[in-house]
Amino acid sequence: MKEFPEWLSATLASDAAEGQGVLPAWISALLPDARAVGPAFVALMSQDDNQCIREVINVAPPAGSVLVIAGGSTSRTATIGGLLAIELQQAGIVALVTDGLVRDAKEIRQAQFGVWCRGVTPIASHKNGPSSVGGSVSLAGTIIRNGDLVIADEDGVVIWPQEHFDELLVKAWAKLEQDNARLAKLQNR
Repeated sequence: MKEFPEWLSATLASDAAEGQGVLPAWISALLPDARAVGPAFVALMSQDDNQCIREVINVAPPAGSVLVIAGGSTSRTATIGGLLAIELQQAGIVALVTDGLVRDAKEIRQAQFGVWCRGVTPIASHKNGPSSVGGSVSLAGTIIRNGDLVIADEDGVVIWPQEHFDELLVKAWAKLEQDNARLAKLQNR
């Protein structure tokens, strides 16, 4: 599993990418102080159906992956609940980003599983499919592929294309250095 710098935040990621790859604000953190940085593992769900979660667990994505589930923007049912959150954690998934809803919010928070979603609902999903696991998905107009970098915290979710990771990391570091210099000047006034 690749290590990602602790200092990398959604704001620095957004600044480095000049606002590209930022998911809309209605996809927000379920857990206060949540942070996840890792390679995307993508799946596509059907409306009101989370069969893709079972398929993801069976495929066993690389440890440290951030599961990105698209296709839930009009669903009235939950993409995951508390038990699936624990199963995903046990499968090595570090967080979930979805345009869908979740349920068992309290249990998900207690499990300390990072979730960025559209909201919560008590309604369980069907498990009939169809669904798709791997490859690429479009989530709120942003194309996300397996291996793209997901940077998520309380400020939002940013996706970096994997082929631009190194150059974007250099830009994010430069922005951090610039911000730190500015802060030092402000504190010395």
